Amino acid sequence: MLGVALWADGLGVVIYDTSTWQRIHLATTTERVRSLAFSPNGQRIVSGAENGVIRLWDCTSGEQLLVMNGGIDTISSLAYSPCGNRIASACSDNTVRLWNSETGVCMFVLEEHTEKVLSVKFTPDGRQLVSGSWDETIRFWDSETGKPGNILKPLLGWIYSLACSPKGQWIASGHYGGDVWLWDMVSGSRGPVLQGHTDLVTGIAFSPDDQLIASSSRDRRVMLWDASTGDCISTYDGHLHPVWDVAFSPDGLTIASGSDDETVRLWKVNSSRSGIAIQNQIDGALLVAYSPDGLSVLSIDSHLNIRQGDATTGLRGSVSCELPDMESFKCLTFSTDVDQIATGCEDGAVRLWDRKTGAAGPVLEGHLSEVYDMTYSTCGRWIASYDVDGFVRLWDLRDTKQQCVLVKGGGGEIDWISDLKFSPTGDQLAICWMNGIVRLFDPETRALLMSKKLTEDRILALGYSPNGQQLALSTETSIAFWDLESDECDLKLRVPPICQQDDSDHIVTYSPCGQFLASTGADYNVNLWHRRLVEGDTYTWCHAISLGVFSAKLISLSWNPVVPAEFITSCRDEALQVWRVSSDKGTVAVKMLWGTNLRSLCTAGVVLDGATGLIPIHRKLLAQRMTVVRQKST
Repeated sequence: MLGVALWADGLGVVIYDTSTWQRIHLATTTERVRSLAFSPNGQRIVSGAENGVIRLWDCTSGEQLLVMNGGIDTISSLAYSPCGNRIASACSDNTVRLWNSETGVCMFVLEEHTEKVLSVKFTPDGRQLVSGSWDETIRFWDSETGKPGNILKPLLGWIYSLACSPKGQWIASGHYGGDVWLWDMVSGSRGPVLQGHTDLVTGIAFSPDDQLIASSSRDRRVMLWDASTGDCISTYDGHLHPVWDVAFSPDGLTIASGSDDETVRLWKVNSSRSGIAIQNQIDGALLVAYSPDGLSVLSIDSHLNIRQGDATTGLRGSVSCELPDMESFKCLTFSTDVDQIATGCEDGAVRLWDRKTGAAGPVLEGHLSEVYDMTYSTCGRWIASYDVDGFVRLWDLRDTKQQCVLVKGGGGEIDWISDLKFSPTGDQLAICWMNGIVRLFDPETRALLMSKKLTEDRILALGYSPNGQQLALSTETSIAFWDLESDECDLKLRVPPICQQDDSDHIVTYSPCGQFLASTGADYNVNLWHRRLVEGDTYTWCHAISLGVFSAKLISLSWNPVVPAEFITSCRDEALQVWRVSSDKGTVAVKMLWGTNLRSLCTAGVVLDGATGLIPIHRKLLAQRMTVVRQKST
């Protein structure tokens, strides 16, 4: 049996014998290869490149057989017909082409799509082609004549990937938002929807027996589904970067996935449909916060149910209330005492709610565009909010009619606002912008206290130290510390490359004891920093550990106000985890105390001492998961 992979830089095609995983051939090219397909008999491979060139290769000798010009843009997908005499290519120039696989002659150019075509497949009987495009349509074509057939217009966003079931019942389409939809091949009616990915679905494959579906995503996960019900059976985590394609082995017992992390991983198919159920714990949530006494965790899930659970065990209480009108909410936050919830809305209003009863409170009206984010002061008197036009408003909750515009947006006064926070005492409000400027305001007098450009890098988040005398500023590549009595940042720590951030889902926050700092980016990691004594009374910050065990982007991180080295995280997939940090002689360790809605068990940096009885496949699977095995000596 043969396997195939792309060279890391895309400038070559590697063929492997899958029984030994020895490399048989390496075919190099001058252009970056972006798509591949085996012929039905496994004797040939066709490759498509960024410049529209299609090449046909002999698997036995590695010899190049044909070169075809497939368009003026990237060849995004290739497919062999079941009989092997046709090759279909999809191109980012909005076209689909059909080729004679023996002569390389182009038979048809199909030009009905109006946007990039990213996937093309033959139906199992070979009579039709199916193509999916960014124009949000799935089109059928007669493979003999090129005549257009049925058109499905799901209008569910860009279609990135397609797969046809072996028995010809279903077409599966993978969409930009993370869903996989099944469509009846004959009637075009919708079937089950596979929901679980949190980002673009890049690849789909049916098992040979038609019972299972595997999908890959830019969220770095591979998922296994029951094709008849749409239920998720297994989730495979381990890739460090987006996964771009997935395939079943001919016997249906193994899934292969390829990723930007320069690995091809093999996964054992688990079709037992069994799992571990944890009863009576807090359900998954999008937002979490600790109660002031640190004994409870407050959570809000995607249905806007509000729960209170035990912070030590995760045992849940009853639903205290449910907030209405979910679609209009764009952001929400707890007050410091967690008795109130503020929601920022699409219509520009900030609405307040009683956390215990769900009763509507005052409506703060003033913003003329969607509220992007907001924050409560620790004293509970103030709310600061900003909208997509860049206006920052300050609200006095003692008299909700009193408001002040601290920053006027709309004209690009400074740049995009990226974060705002009140100081621990509530006597300052810090606002940061993408262009490196930080401003401090007095909420009582509304006066501008200070305005400084502290860095040329984009500031993505900020956080006050517990004593309010220092600000931590998170950029794409570093954490900078600004002593508020100084004119410039006095220390800049470089974020490890795997944890570097982009401009979304960013958090930086001190622990209550001031000894630890947590930062998150958009790479599913929590970066922990430790304040250490250098000499005398001089301290510095050092990178301690990176937690790369999350399966989706982090959206909130809160420290326990009473247990100073304990924090809780929530992710976009609604997973919750509580962590405890410990330090012994300069070595920092992090332990997960409990978690809910976890789709997988993730490990990092694990060392197994004295392992015995491991066969080669066990070692391979452990190595995939970055586990070091030290065999027991004899």
